[in-house]
Amino acid sequence: MNINISGDFALLVAGGLILALILSNLLMRVLKRYKPKWHKRILSWRFRAGVTLLILLFIAVALVKVIFIKVDSGQVGVLWKRLGGGTFVEHPFYEGTVLVYPWDTLTIYSSRFQTATTEIHAITSEGLRIKMEITVRYRPVVEHIPYLHKLVGTDYLDEIVLPEVASAVRMIVSDYTAEEVYAHQRLKIQDQLLSTVLREVQLQEKSILKQEKSEMQGHNLVNLDDMLIRQVDIPEGVHSAIVAKVNQMHLYQEYKMRLDVAEKEAERKKVEAQGIADFQETVSGGISETYLRWRGIEATIELAKSNNAKVVVIGSGKDGLPLILNTEGGAPTLPASGNPNATDPQSQEPQTPNAIKSK
Repeated sequence: MNINISGDFALLVAGGLILALILSNLLMRVLKRYKPKWHKRILSWRFRAGVTLLILLFIAVALVKVIFIKVDSGQVGVLWKRLGGGTFVEHPFYEGTVLVYPWDTLTIYSSRFQTATTEIHAITSEGLRIKMEITVRYRPVVEHIPYLHKLVGTDYLDEIVLPEVASAVRMIVSDYTAEEVYAHQRLKIQDQLLSTVLREVQLQEKSILKQEKSEMQGHNLVNLDDMLIRQVDIPEGVHSAIVAKVNQMHLYQEYKMRLDVAEKEAERKKVEAQGIADFQETVSGGISETYLRWRGIEATIELAKSNNAKVVVIGSGKDGLPLILNTEGGAPTLPASGNPNATDPQSQEPQTPNAIKSK
C-alpha cells in the first residue's frame, strides 16, 4: 500500500506511541504490586518486544529515504510497482510525503512551467546558413504524467519536443530571407513556429497514445506555452549589408522629409504673397487722391506741433502736400515773418502751415 502521509497523520502517530508508552508503564506498576508473577512474565515479554522494536527502528531509519519520499511544491510523483504491474497510471502522487515500499520506485516530475534553450542551424531561401537560438516554454499535463512516464520517460523534452522544434525551424526559415529572419519578420516566424510545433507534437502524442487505452487518445501529454527567438546569427558580410541598407533608408527618409518641408514652405509663401496682393488691390481701390492729401496735411500739422524737432515748411511737394525739412543739423532758423533782421523770433506767434507762403 502506497499512501500520502500528511503532517497531521504523523503527529497523530507520534502522540499515539507516547500515550502507549505511558499506559504501559502504569500497567507494569499495577501488576508489580498486585500480580508479581504476571509482572515478571510481562517484563520478559516487554524486553524481547523492545529489542525487536529497536531493531525494526534501526531498519526503518536506514530505509527512511527509500520508504518516505518527499514530493515538494510544484512536483508530482509517478509510482512504479515491482510486484503490482509496473507503472501506476491511475493518478499521480501530489505534494507531501509518500509512503513507498522499499522495492517500489517513485519518480519525481516538475509540474511547473519550464524553459529550454536550443541552438538550431537552418538554411534561408537564399541558401545562407544561419544559427538561431530558440527558447521553448513548456509544462507536462499533470493528470497524464503517469502515461508520459510510461510511454516516453523523464527525457520527454529531448524525445518529443526539441526534435519537433528543430524540424519546424528548418522548414519555416527556408521560406524567408536572412534579412527577414534577422529583422522585421521575427514575430511572424515565432507565431508560425509555435503553431507548427504544437500541431506536430499533438500528432506525435496521438501516435504514442495508440498503444494505450482508447479513452486516452485525443489528450495532450505536454503543453507548449510559447516559443521565442532569442538570437539570430548571420554571416558577417550579410550583417554589414543589412546595416548599410538600414542607414541608407533612414538617410533617404531624412531627405524626403526635407523636400516635404521645402514644398510646404514654398506653398506657405505663395499663399502669403497672394494674400498681400489681394489686400493691396482691395485697399488701393477704396482710397482717393483727395483723402490721401488730407491725411498728409493732418500729419504735417502734428509734426509742426511736436516739441522734439523744429521744422520749416517750404512751399509744397510734388503731390501738393507740404514739404518738411529738418533744421536740427545747425542751419539758421528764419523768423516766421521772413525778415532776417528780426531780433526775437520766439516773440512771434507760431503760424499755421496755411499761413506760410512760398516766395
